[in-house]
Amino acid sequence: MDRHPEDNSAPPYSEFPTTLSNEILSKPIVIPQQTSILHIKNFSPFARAYSSSLQKLPSPIPRDTFLSFIDGLNAAFLSAPVFQAANIIGGGLMGSQIPPAQLAGGVVQILSVIGSAGVSIVRVKRYLKKSTEEIFKPRGLCLRIMGTKKMMGAVGCENVDAKGKLALPAPEVLGDLTPPPAALPPYQGGGDSDPGDRKEEVQVEDPRVRRLKALEGFIAPLEFEKEAAPTRARWINMADAKLLKAATKSAEHRRKNTDVVEEEFLNCETEIRGIEERMAEIRVSAKQELEGETRQEGRDEVEARVESELAELEGRRTELEMGRDERVREVYKKGDKKLNKLAKKEEKIANRILWVVITRMDGDAGDDLVDVESLGS
Repeated sequence: MDRHPEDNSAPPYSEFPTTLSNEILSKPIVIPQQTSILHIKNFSPFARAYSSSLQKLPSPIPRDTFLSFIDGLNAAFLSAPVFQAANIIGGGLMGSQIPPAQLAGGVVQILSVIGSAGVSIVRVKRYLKKSTEEIFKPRGLCLRIMGTKKMMGAVGCENVDAKGKLALPAPEVLGDLTPPPAALPPYQGGGDSDPGDRKEEVQVEDPRVRRLKALEGFIAPLEFEKEAAPTRARWINMADAKLLKAATKSAEHRRKNTDVVEEEFLNCETEIRGIEERMAEIRVSAKQELEGETRQEGRDEVEARVESELAELEGRRTELEMGRDERVREVYKKGDKKLNKLAKKEEKIANRILWVVITRMDGDAGDDLVDVESLGS
């Protein structure tokens, strides 16, 4: 039996005053799956999250009500343990060196995917229709589940890579090229141990947050719950552990190269300071010239010359900063290799997952509530 939040407090959409129509969700709400497991969509739950935009509706949707909706959706959406077990067993058989076992493993995997997707589609469609009628439609909202490409079209996101796929920002730990904090002083009574040998504690950015950053400006703000959505898969925790290990290695490598990077920044800063001083001199000189020039033609000549000189110096400053950043990236390259690889993997995951998409109602949703084709592998 489908779980479902009990909420019948919203008035019919037709009863809302017309003056409130613009207050109904100015930007879509999107909620991603936690990850992509074995390329099978219904092996991973949707994240437990809430948007403050729901609280600002003419008839608000409380946090508890919305989280109950997400929990009920996951209960309807997630593949039953028997299908997950069958897929894993099938994978094990396919890894065998015995041809009949490999064939049997492939059959078991195919059947498990078809079976789990088929059962989930029926449950999810029924659950979404019920949720739409009881929670979302009365508030002028439309509820759907979409793949990444369709979701981007629905929210108007244009942040794509060369292949037209969702492009994620660089991991937070890679975003800043400035030198890491100075090494900590020796521990009290700990002797003269080398601070560079100590491991640095690293805070890894939640992959789900990176997905939302790629959609900033196109979607409503979202807050993830500390209590994660239920999942029977241990791959999620394993992936997080790999990311943390790679980020820690990157941070350690950066600490060991602090002196080299600091020197790069210092040399560049010295040249930039000289450029900025020269730009200030040009502005002061130009002001004096303009004050003594009465002819418009003469004033135009001064302004054109000054603009050209400042643009040239600005270009030189930009060139210095770009060169410095490129040299620093080269220093960090070895330590960031694994983390960059995992970041690319996460970008692929972000383009394979499904999203809960909540938008303003613009007509009858019909049967277009869930992307049926994307529930399988």
